[in-house]
Amino acid sequence: MGDVERPELLPDCDVPARFRQPDDVVQTCLVRLADDSLGENWRTSSLRACEIRGGAALAAASFVVKTPGPWNEDLQRILRLSGVGVDRPSYSSAEYVVGLCYVAGTKGLPKGIRHRAADALVDRGRDVGYAEARYLLPRNGWGWLADAVREGWAVWTASLFAEDETAPMKTRMRVGLALAEYEYPGSYVPSAVEQLVADPAAASADRLALAVAVAQRAPKEAVSLLCCLASDPLIQAGHRMQAIRELDEIDIVAAEKMRASQTRLPTVQVARDRQREAAERAQGEAEAQRARETPEAVVGRLESEVEEILGGLRSRGSADWLADELDNHLAESDWEGVSQDVADICGLVRDEDVESALRLLEVLTRVRYGSEVDPAPDEAPSNAAAGQDFPMLSRRELEQFARTEAERSWLVWKGLVEKHGWDDDPSDELDHQLHEVDQTVGAALCQKAGDHLRELWNHLVWELWPAFVSAAEERDYACAREHLATARLLADEVQHAQTLWRDTSAENYSFDPMTMSWPRDFWMVMEDWRRGTGRQ
Repeated sequence: MGDVERPELLPDCDVPARFRQPDDVVQTCLVRLADDSLGENWRTSSLRACEIRGGAALAAASFVVKTPGPWNEDLQRILRLSGVGVDRPSYSSAEYVVGLCYVAGTKGLPKGIRHRAADALVDRGRDVGYAEARYLLPRNGWGWLADAVREGWAVWTASLFAEDETAPMKTRMRVGLALAEYEYPGSYVPSAVEQLVADPAAASADRLALAVAVAQRAPKEAVSLLCCLASDPLIQAGHRMQAIRELDEIDIVAAEKMRASQTRLPTVQVARDRQREAAERAQGEAEAQRARETPEAVVGRLESEVEEILGGLRSRGSADWLADELDNHLAESDWEGVSQDVADICGLVRDEDVESALRLLEVLTRVRYGSEVDPAPDEAPSNAAAGQDFPMLSRRELEQFARTEAERSWLVWKGLVEKHGWDDDPSDELDHQLHEVDQTVGAALCQKAGDHLRELWNHLVWELWPAFVSAAEERDYACAREHLATARLLADEVQHAQTLWRDTSAENYSFDPMTMSWPRDFWMVMEDWRRGTGRQ
């Protein structure tokens, strides 16, 4: 097996990596099936055994007997003798992928069959399939791709291999040369070839050979490649001049520019020194990156990010920031200011970013502390009814308060009349008292609605939001979600309180004192006042 990390899952295949290898029985049957030195009985029995096993084993055997190559005619004869049917397979797509893994990873099979299976894996799984194939085949045994490309197959696999910086450079260059010579539709040049031509780690002659091969097949597309070589001081001078001669036959203007630039190029030694310095810088950056990825550094970054999120939540709900002018706006009856304050409060507690931050906190702390954090529920109860421990005020309660205040004011006036007597004109006195009571009660209503808004704001910024942040700090996310749900209910009450305050501010309060119970003498005076006749 190659020293490449194996992907855990493959496209269209949910079989874990540890189960994508044949057991001893299946492996033996596959090897015997392809071994032309054995008798027919051994080989047909092996094929029948794979059929009986079914699934991935049958898929692997079917692939072996149907794979094109010098062995195909003999295997087709064994297939006919065995009577096994492979034209209508009974295995699933996932089992077929596992069967390909069986074939590619079985060392006793002919290399050509294993190569075909590896190519089939890449066709089905692209990059992931390529990683699986690299794991299953020997790391240094990929030179066959050059021959495969020249035969007209495994082109995509060869392109991925040529781009693979973990593969041996010499093998990549051989495969890249085959790709450069391959007759693509039109004048297409694979990105893998362009990458190899520009790779400073490759040999100068190999890079030139790739560019020349492209020039022979697609001259116009080779101009940029030849210019890349002619302007690269790491390329030997003779190879640069050869690239310029190739340019002379394609683009004389580009060739003259490259020829004129030769005197300005640094020497090979200077270029190599610069390359070495760049490599050292890259290595230093890689080491610094590895240092940043140490457990201690990762833990530090996790804790820093957690604290940053908590700090953001803490500051957003602070009294110094959230609706900090609400009291002044209420005192000045500034409707627009109060509306903006209410919008800020509702925007905070209903902001999806807050809930997202809470979920992110939960994930980060679970990564940091492991199983100490309870997992989040599938459905976060962001709108669930939590404990409504904040003040509430209904319109009915406000109306009852107004009536109580009005009756109290009239009763105070009644006591004064009983003590000091009526004024000269009782009707004027009643008119004045009615106006004064309505004004007083209206102001009291506005004050009460405003005080309710203040109480809600105080409860949010001094109690509820700090409790929410504190629960998040203590990693009690269930409690934090309950506090957030309560805050959202409080926001509904804030909007309701704003409506009450606006209505009491905009409307004139009127109370009918005749709805109260009065002594007879008061009642008679008030009856005359109501009828407008008055009494001296």
